[in-house]
Amino acid sequence: MFADHVITIAGRTIILTGHDLLMVSFSILSGIVLWLAIYFTRKRTVVLKRSNTTDHIEYELSRIADALERIANRPTDSAIASAMQQQAPPPLQRESTGVLYSMFGR
Repeated sequence: MFADHVITIAGRTIILTGHDLLMVSFSILSGIVLWLAIYFTRKRTVVLKRSNTTDHIEYELSRIADALERIANRPTDSAIASAMQQQAPPPLQRESTGVLYSMFGR
């Protein structure tokens, strides 16, 4: 097939056979073909068209964003006070003036 090539570098001898040269050239050629295939492939893009569903989702998300901005712009103390008033139960009326949950019952 090919003649053997002898290469001597720094006192070391490397023998390249015809099969070695064939395999190296095949590897380089397939690497170049793969690189060209990747480099010149078309980029695939996805285009979403407007529909009633996407318009509705956009509307709902804008409402949520507006509400969050209004909450963020309110003073913090008034927000906490209004939340506490909504969650707090009415105060209990007791006849006894003793200490609540006292183990001596005073």
